[in-house]
Amino acid sequence: MTYDPTLQKHIRCRQGDVAEYVMIPGDPARARRIAEQFDSFEKVSENREYVVYTGVKDGVRLSVCSTGIGGPSTAIAIEELARIGAHTFIRVGSAGGRKENIPVGSVVVVNAAIKGDGTSNAYLPGIYPAVATVQVTQALLEAARETLNGEPCFTGVSFTRDAYYVQNRELNETFKETEAAVSEMECATVFTVGALRGLRTGAVVGTDSNIFLAKQLTLEEKDALYQKAERKTIAIAIAALLRLARAGRD
Repeated sequence: MTYDPTLQKHIRCRQGDVAEYVMIPGDPARARRIAEQFDSFEKVSENREYVVYTGVKDGVRLSVCSTGIGGPSTAIAIEELARIGAHTFIRVGSAGGRKENIPVGSVVVVNAAIKGDGTSNAYLPGIYPAVATVQVTQALLEAARETLNGEPCFTGVSFTRDAYYVQNRELNETFKETEAAVSEMECATVFTVGALRGLRTGAVVGTDSNIFLAKQLTLEEKDALYQKAERKTIAIAIAALLRLARAGRD
């Protein structure tokens, strides 16, 4: 048996298996839903939380790789995807709203992140900002304008944190007065790994909750609203990658 040195340990992909342009949702089921929007696709690999699909949309080769929850598994996915040729990444995820004017089911383009996680700080010190690539953010905003047909798209910072069930009320109140629009668990890692490795990164998320809303919804209501938002974020991410691919990499 011949050993292939390009085989990646965790995502189980080789050189040529993935496109240069990749969407990275956390949820493996969401990865499948993204791939189903391609004109054609195939499952490349499945191992642990990582499910990888590669396909073609409007003549452009695209890939999607699920990352699981949180920074450590997300960093592994990006590192291994980059080693076999990927250079542009868009996180397509879910998040909790962190402003009273952001309803559940909203679409948010994340342009930067507060590094409240451990993984991004392991890559670069806390004083280094976690910022999305300008070209990717711009492509997402342009795609959102075209895709949403006048529906609102919010833009702002994410508070990336590790402990899902732990709330720091003081921090939450402080961030209400800033550009922090959402809270989630991966954006700071995505942006920081990208900065260190010379990769282009961006993020678009749908909100599935908001701790600051006066009226809290049931889980069923939240899920229904998020499902609609997810479809929008998928369409926006695909459209943005098509824009970036056609423009080429500067």
